[in-house]
Amino acid sequence: MTDLLHPFSSDLVLQVWTVLAPALLVALLRITDVTLNVFRTVFTVNGRKGPAALFHAAEAGVWLAAAGIVLTDLTVAKAVGYLCGVGFGTLLGTTIVERLRMGMATVRIYCDTRHEPASGAAVAAMIRAAGFGATTFEGEGMHGPVTMILSTVPRRRIATVVAAARSVTDDLVMAVDNDLQPMTNAVRV
Repeated sequence: MTDLLHPFSSDLVLQVWTVLAPALLVALLRITDVTLNVFRTVFTVNGRKGPAALFHAAEAGVWLAAAGIVLTDLTVAKAVGYLCGVGFGTLLGTTIVERLRMGMATVRIYCDTRHEPASGAAVAAMIRAAGFGATTFEGEGMHGPVTMILSTVPRRRIATVVAAARSVTDDLVMAVDNDLQPMTNAVRV
């Protein structure tokens, strides 16, 4: 009667757990170290050597633990845990970086100056008044003269620069370089 209530024997549960527990541990370790790798990469690209070094040391330690578990006794379950951990770690790390809006981005603004030659200078002045740098270049676009304004800002401040530019004129084309979710191929805003 007890066997009907518990169709799985404790030996089977123990055998399954013996296979799955190390695989789950490897997956969790890889999620952790790959997430740390994403942060390290962002810090490195942004020239923040101290945090990059700390994250890299932590990443290496966690990777060593995961690799040690896998390499001492390679099984299919551990290999799958390792691979799943890499995938989920990348997803988690990039999602966190995206939400925190870490790093820098360059906002490129193209201002049509055919009808209002001073509009590019006015946009640059408004961006500077908002507390950001703005470098201007005069050029020739598809329909005539344009002023290109470049402003490199923390990612989390992109919307402020865009709003400052829009407050001057609507005759703009903008693109964001080095952003996690760039504007679609220079969208007219």
